[in-house]
Amino acid sequence: MTTEQKQSTDAVETKRPQAPHRPKSYGWVGNTISIAISLAIGIGGLYIYYHGQQQNAELKTENLALQQAITSLTQQQSTDKQELNANLQKLEASLQHADSQSQQRDDRIAELRNRVSAFSNTDIENWRLAQASSLVKMAGRKVWSEQDITTAIALLKDADQNLAEMNDPSLLYVRKAIMADIDSLTKIKQVDLDGIILMLNQLSNQVDNLRLANKVEQARSEKADNHEITASLSDWRENLSNSWHSFMDNFITITPRDDSKEPLLAPNQGVYLRENIRSKLLIAAQAVPRHQAKIYQDALEDVQSWVKTYFDTSLPEAENFLNNVASLQKKPLSIHVPEHLSSQPILAELVRKRIYNLPHSKQTQTEAQPETPKTVDQAKAADQAKTSVEES
Repeated sequence: MTTEQKQSTDAVETKRPQAPHRPKSYGWVGNTISIAISLAIGIGGLYIYYHGQQQNAELKTENLALQQAITSLTQQQSTDKQELNANLQKLEASLQHADSQSQQRDDRIAELRNRVSAFSNTDIENWRLAQASSLVKMAGRKVWSEQDITTAIALLKDADQNLAEMNDPSLLYVRKAIMADIDSLTKIKQVDLDGIILMLNQLSNQVDNLRLANKVEQARSEKADNHEITASLSDWRENLSNSWHSFMDNFITITPRDDSKEPLLAPNQGVYLRENIRSKLLIAAQAVPRHQAKIYQDALEDVQSWVKTYFDTSLPEAENFLNNVASLQKKPLSIHVPEHLSSQPILAELVRKRIYNLPHSKQTQTEAQPETPKTVDQAKAADQAKTSVEES
């Protein structure tokens, strides 16, 4: 049997009539329940359908709002991106402009620094040169006015140090002149003025050790010892006599005169004599740092004359005192100093040319080789003229 025949046989069988089925009868209650269930199912279906439609509408509304929000955000993002790009471009332009200004500022600062450095170096060099010239002038004043060789040498060394710090080979000849001045001052034999003053002070302290030649003080002391009053009542006669003699000795003084030529000194005048000697020694001590040789010698001569006249020179104290005075009279207060410093006119000319930009001065050139003055007055006049020219 073929496949078609089988299909036709199955179709005939399905078309055969079946016996009628008789439904069961449950009555009106069952029908009512069935209707209620059907209504409930229908209402539930409607409710579900309505609720589903409402949810679908809400979902569509939310989706639409989300789509609008996404679209708005996309547009805002695009706008922000464009603004950001514009701001970045402006920022890059500003940075480039700032870099350009910074470079220009750095170049200008570098140029100003170079100018300031050049000005500063020039000012420092001029200041050192002027200071060296001033130090040499001060050294000259110390030599000629105060004869303070030690301070003058120190000032010249400071001037040479200032020139050395300039590190200028063209100033070597100036430094050689300063070194020559230092060498010439170093060879000068200096006077110990402080030692002279100390010796004068020591002599002033030794004045009280001197004894008067007329022995007035010795006689008065011996009489005072002989006229002592005792505390015993049995010695009333001797005490009365001693009191009377003591009164008469103080009331009337009789000084014996021998054949010597020494002048008489009134009683109690030894104190004033010693004070006068101290005052003369003080005058001599004050004349030492001022190099006043005449005042110094006159004061010592007065001291020597008074000691020989009024004091006993046979005693060791007076003899030693006079020997010290004679030793001080032989010591000079002044020294031989050079008439000029060779470095002073050279530095004055450098200051004139480099700092003040003045032309070469013939007068300064002449001062570099001054002539030796013949007299003291001419020497003083030459020094004053030199000082006035240099200070101008």
